[in-house]
Amino acid sequence: MNRTSILLLAVLVLGAGAWLILRKDATENSLADKGESRQFGYADVDRIDRIFIADRKGNRVDLTRGGVSGWLADGVPANENIMLGILQVIEGLDVQSLPSYKAIPVILEDLATSGTLIQLFDADNNKLRGYYLGGTTADETGTYAIKEGVEDPYVVHLPGFTGNVRQRVVHVGDEWRDKIYWRVDPEKVESFSIEYPKLRNKSFVLTKNGDRFQLKPFYASNQQTRNVPRGGVEGILTRYEKYYVNAYENLDEKSITAARDALPHAVIRVKEEGKPEQTMVIYPRYGANEFTNNPKTGAIVNRGGLKAYSAFINDGADWALLNVETIQPLMIGYDYF
Repeated sequence: MNRTSILLLAVLVLGAGAWLILRKDATENSLADKGESRQFGYADVDRIDRIFIADRKGNRVDLTRGGVSGWLADGVPANENIMLGILQVIEGLDVQSLPSYKAIPVILEDLATSGTLIQLFDADNNKLRGYYLGGTTADETGTYAIKEGVEDPYVVHLPGFTGNVRQRVVHVGDEWRDKIYWRVDPEKVESFSIEYPKLRNKSFVLTKNGDRFQLKPFYASNQQTRNVPRGGVEGILTRYEKYYVNAYENLDEKSITAARDALPHAVIRVKEEGKPEQTMVIYPRYGANEFTNNPKTGAIVNRGGLKAYSAFINDGADWALLNVETIQPLMIGYDYF
């Protein structure tokens, strides 16, 4: 082999080595980029300070840490159960499969027209993650998703959950709000009263008096004013430690207007040390025009009866639906003591 051939061989070897090194670096970078594009779940949920969610219909919410439930939805206490579901999705969301080449255009169109944006931020407002969730797969076990700034969509899922995970993060209006109204600490209650405008002899006022409570009628009557044991009162107040309303119905203007012109069934007032008094103004809801046949006579019977309760809460700013089974144990009378 002459000198020229040896030099040419050396150049080829060195060139091949350089090409392999460059190709290895490019491959590693490509794999790293692909790995990042597949990372949807964010394990360090304690680092997340803000969650922004928006859909194509104009619904959006800013979730920030704080408040009695641990999170605020646009500045008001957020529903703790909804937040639990969202954090489970954020932490555990994982790629289930890669969509077929033919399916990608359809998936991209779905994400572009009906995708829901989720963005995560830390306490310094640095974006930690952002992605879109779309529709579900034909077998309803996966959800279409794509990371912000990435071209390739994926099918993602939450291990242990079947269905569209977007259902856990998409809510509207008052659905985001905390449903716990009473969060009473029985030991800190200074006064507690229930007024029954139509049943005056059942109405009462309890006021803390040393290690006891003083009981007196709400309206002037011949009923006695007397002291009652603190333990008995606190036993009732434990029912107020964590009370959920069933739903907010602030858009039901018809029933709100009717209630404002009607006499309430009960008005509950609770005053805790260092806190403003909380009030719940309660109205019964009856079924109407629900007819059935008497099984014995065949006669038509109106089944309209007590179906639920509604109440003004938060100083009258909110109109809430209450379950009969949960609110009735709270509505005791003077004769209970």
